[in-house]
Amino acid sequence: MNLLVVSNLFPDQNEPWRGLDNATLLHALQRLEPGLKIRVQAFRPTLRHLGRASLQPRAEDAGLEVDYFWTPYVPRLGGMNHRLFAWAFARASRTLPKGCRPDAILVPWLFPDACGVALQAAAWGVPVVAVAQGSDVHRYLDMPFRRRAILAMSRSVKAIVTRSQDLESRLVRRGVSGGKVRTIYNGVDIHTFKPASRVSARAALNQPQDERLLLFVGNFLPVKGLDLLLDACAQVMAVQPVRLALIGGGPLEAALRAQAADLGIAGKVFFLGRHAAPHVAQWMQAADAVCLTSHNEGVPNVVLESLSSGRVPVCTDVGGIAEVVAPVIGKRFLVQQRDAAAYASALLDVLQNPPDEAVLHLAARTYAWENCAAKYLELLRND
Repeated sequence: MNLLVVSNLFPDQNEPWRGLDNATLLHALQRLEPGLKIRVQAFRPTLRHLGRASLQPRAEDAGLEVDYFWTPYVPRLGGMNHRLFAWAFARASRTLPKGCRPDAILVPWLFPDACGVALQAAAWGVPVVAVAQGSDVHRYLDMPFRRRAILAMSRSVKAIVTRSQDLESRLVRRGVSGGKVRTIYNGVDIHTFKPASRVSARAALNQPQDERLLLFVGNFLPVKGLDLLLDACAQVMAVQPVRLALIGGGPLEAALRAQAADLGIAGKVFFLGRHAAPHVAQWMQAADAVCLTSHNEGVPNVVLESLSSGRVPVCTDVGGIAEVVAPVIGKRFLVQQRDAAAYASALLDVLQNPPDEAVLHLAARTYAWENCAAKYLELLRND
């Protein structure tokens, strides 16, 4: 089977974290079926360039055939960007080797990516499976032109995969046929993210043993609601010794540093930058809990990684998070309102009464990447 993967969300050496879950899925597919031939066309939106992009894949993606291309993207004409993407994809498709006609196309990100690919692939008669990742549903369904393009795309593709039941319900409520949508949760590397000695992990990371450690992993973006996390941590730090480590980066870092200083907790908040999965896993093993205070989500990878590491994810109850957390530990650590006192109370609860880490890890094994890849293969192969 020849699989063509098309998306703006795929990593390169400059942005190794971009669309990391999509790259991980492809590696899981190849492990499951070594004969599967995968080519990737990764697009980058721009106002200045056309054609190929001079980017290089990560070393670990060398086994995939990855090419990078620019695609025109005009912010003020956002509702038409899928047509520009279709044009860029048509140009890029001419670079495929002769005889390399795909049997299926997988497109993570609905607009403009899947909408543009669907316009072109319809003429080829090649089945397209689109993947909704989160914001492409939460935000774009409220934008009339983008919603119209997504609904039109949904009628021509083979299926739309959503990474939570919540995303599936949102699409169906807005007019996508329920028969076209299928939820497949993202996977988790249960061999990297696993319980281990908290004492040993802290020693390896030069973290004190006599303070509690809270961890955030993700992008410093408004949707992540990190102002709430800092406010809540300030309340917790007033009660007991706690440190907050933040792994990631983004445009809000300066504002978050200023907020921590204003709250008087700058000396207890540590900005660690971005790290590869093995180092993130070690920080989770060192932590007492993993924090997420988002305004909306699908089912973020960090929640599955936290469970697999035997650490409780303390989250705002948004999107599909409850779908994977509640069956394991109920809604005890899911905060219903955006209130710093309520979130701080949940943090204090988990610090004083943590669930059994073995139970959390066992539950997360259901979401192993191998199981996720098997579901994608079944969908891609079935007529």
